[in-house]
Amino acid sequence: MEVTQEYISVGCNRLTQALAWGIDGLAAFGAHYAVALYYPMDSARRGVRATLQGHTARVNCVAFLNRGHELGQKNVAIVSGSADKTARVWKRQGDNNWTCSAVLEGHTGSVVTIGVVRAKSIQGQKDLLATGSGDGTIKIWERTEVDGSKDEVSCIQTIQVGKKYAQSITISYLPKTTVPVMAVGSTDNRISIYVMQSKQFEKVLSLQGHDNWVRSLDFATFTKEVGASEEDSRVVESDNAKSTSHHHTLQDGDLLLASGSQDKYIRLWRIAAVEKPEEAQDDAAQSSSEGALTQDMLKSLEEMSKSGTQLSTKAHIIEVVLDSSETRGFSVIFEALLLGHDDWVYTINWQPPMLLNGKYHQPMSLLSASTDKSMMIWKPDESTGVWINNTQMGEVGGNTIGFYGGLFGPDGRWILAYGYNGAFHIWKNEGNEIGDRWVPQVPASGHYASVQDLTWDPTHTYMVSVSLDQTARLFSPWKHLDDATGAGVTTWHEIARPQIHGYDAQCIAFSNKWTFVSGSDEKVLRVFDAPQTFVRSLACLTGNDDILADESSRPVGANLPALGLSNKAVFENDIASMVEAQESEDYLSQQAFVSTGATPTSLIETMTHPPFEEHLLQHTLWPEVEKLFGHGYELMCVDASHDGKWVASACKAHTPDQAGVRLFDAKTWKQTPTPLVSHTLTVTKVKFSHNDKYLLSISRDRLWSLFERVEDPNAADPYKLVVSNKAHARILWDCSWSHDDSLFATGSRDKTIKVWAATSWSTSVATIKLPEAVTAVEFAPQVPGREEKAKEHILAAGLEDGRIFLFRCLAESPQEWTPLGEIKREFTHTGTVNGLSWRLAKGETGALTKLQLASCGVDHSVRLFNVTLPLP
Repeated sequence: MEVTQEYISVGCNRLTQALAWGIDGLAAFGAHYAVALYYPMDSARRGVRATLQGHTARVNCVAFLNRGHELGQKNVAIVSGSADKTARVWKRQGDNNWTCSAVLEGHTGSVVTIGVVRAKSIQGQKDLLATGSGDGTIKIWERTEVDGSKDEVSCIQTIQVGKKYAQSITISYLPKTTVPVMAVGSTDNRISIYVMQSKQFEKVLSLQGHDNWVRSLDFATFTKEVGASEEDSRVVESDNAKSTSHHHTLQDGDLLLASGSQDKYIRLWRIAAVEKPEEAQDDAAQSSSEGALTQDMLKSLEEMSKSGTQLSTKAHIIEVVLDSSETRGFSVIFEALLLGHDDWVYTINWQPPMLLNGKYHQPMSLLSASTDKSMMIWKPDESTGVWINNTQMGEVGGNTIGFYGGLFGPDGRWILAYGYNGAFHIWKNEGNEIGDRWVPQVPASGHYASVQDLTWDPTHTYMVSVSLDQTARLFSPWKHLDDATGAGVTTWHEIARPQIHGYDAQCIAFSNKWTFVSGSDEKVLRVFDAPQTFVRSLACLTGNDDILADESSRPVGANLPALGLSNKAVFENDIASMVEAQESEDYLSQQAFVSTGATPTSLIETMTHPPFEEHLLQHTLWPEVEKLFGHGYELMCVDASHDGKWVASACKAHTPDQAGVRLFDAKTWKQTPTPLVSHTLTVTKVKFSHNDKYLLSISRDRLWSLFERVEDPNAADPYKLVVSNKAHARILWDCSWSHDDSLFATGSRDKTIKVWAATSWSTSVATIKLPEAVTAVEFAPQVPGREEKAKEHILAAGLEDGRIFLFRCLAESPQEWTPLGEIKREFTHTGTVNGLSWRLAKGETGALTKLQLASCGVDHSVRLFNVTLPLP
């Protein structure tokens, strides 16, 4: 059996340092307990490539270790810190294989931040890194490579910081030396500067100025622009032409530290070598008086003086003993205050170095990301040297809470950001010398909470998953051209978000080709119908025009009213009235905020590429056509008959009379007079057989019950109980019917799957033992061309620890099951598997011969595998 990974969809953890972008274009981010790998600049837009498993709690922070000289630097490893109190080092082996080469143990609290060296040149065979933890310590580590798969990492120092917890750490070298300097931003609103003296970091300075936690720090080495003419650089003649008004007093090789804080401000600090301490004091005073103060800055300074914030331009002098035992002085001075954000600044990031006129150059360009839903690029003004924000990007509308982080790509022409709902945003600079033009690109996306259920539509064209993040997301293939090679490629993407809810979503089932029923942590089932826009967009993205026949009778789109919970359908004639209303004065005065919702043009737009996050949030909703009442508690499971006549559902049962299965007529949406009763505890799953003759229910009371269809059209109840059986020793989690309805399987917490045959329901024909509790089982469809050789059944089982196993039996001997094997551990989930669903897809010949298995789990991910079965 051969299994390959087709697609992984997963959102980024909601933390400020959960994303890192390496020099080779690879981005790594924390996704639940795993580290996900993703190439944002990939011309085929393939999304997440792999997940690295090992941590046993949430991944809080990720960083790349670099080594090399100037622009020849390479990524040598990824470091990730987790709430499991450890950090792990990951090393690449071959092209796409990664291995955990070391585990950094010693912290007694969650690892919240990682500091790695960022400098013009990082030489040597050892890597220096620091981890900050909630246990009130910072540990300094030294990494040495042992071989291709192992590293030796030793803790060389533990710094006690007490209640002043480290929120951000960055390391560099003091100007023109190899003495490491470390900056630590803390919860005491200060930045501590440590310098390494005789293999130990010593605290030399505490920089104050910020009024709130310091969330992000980043070092950069200033380089003078090479080849700039006298006029351009506006050199001011002085002792040795060292002062330019362009960058005040910045010298080649000076170290710039940027700090971003929850007080909404960004501060820049300069670390420079000094000859005599007195001179530095004079220079600082002189340069601060020469700098031009704009009206805006004066106004802001007035405001700050009222609030008690101080601007200090005092140069702090630190004495450092170099390796040659010579002592040198360095000055640390406050360089600039960047004002512009309206809310907490979460991350700041210097643009990576580049080649300019054949030389290494560090651009004076800083990216900041904030919870005010914007990201800004700051650069010093050519004439005055005052730092100004010359580019702003972000998101409009939706119920998001701004950005958690934003990073420059390795070439400085890409930006990758992520926000509150785990979604990525990518911009590419398609501008030229005249000006920048940042254009959004198709990003990866995924759930940011446990995915509870997933299902294919009846035609197996697309799949929908529901999650505790209160959304239903729809995934489908996109046929397009690779931007680099021009070759045709098919990649998977989230193309719609049919339901955005106020309750955690639990279950979903399709009642027909374009209608699904979903259940959440509420007592109501909601029915959704696909709008015209979706049908047209799906046809365009998948290249299948046959589905357009169904579009004309549908509503155009859906709109979620302000403060509403139900998506309202919008029809053709509503569009005209929306346009008229938009043009009228009354409309504008009443609804000043409505422009962020669905607009007439956005509703009738057909997508030519997968939508961006803002579009998904607002313009891809499906209209809610019906609510189904009757349940007394939160919904647990739902299924629909294959002929589209009946929907069966069950809810949490606090009393035995609530443990019934309720049936709804899918044409009238009316409930049958009495629920189907046979259980005493919560029903965990209901499944119709493929011919709809039987309805199977399983429960916490360890029973399964089988209901048979009543042929009499006048009967009050369409199904009646025929058999009930106590099957397992623990709760039953899932059940599935074989493609020919001759068998069904039940999976339980007792670590077994039992298979039952239609010939005799009283005893199981086979028991399959597994290493962990079984949480998902699913029979595969019959693959055309295989039944001539041997009639068989294929069964997939998902376990509580995230593993997925496949089994096979011949139809004539259902009591003999042979294991086909386990799907590779690195492909599968890091948490419980919540759902499995097979489909037959078109192979290379165009026939339905390709077997694909979709899975969803507690680790926030939806995964799709290509399964090649061994010859029968």
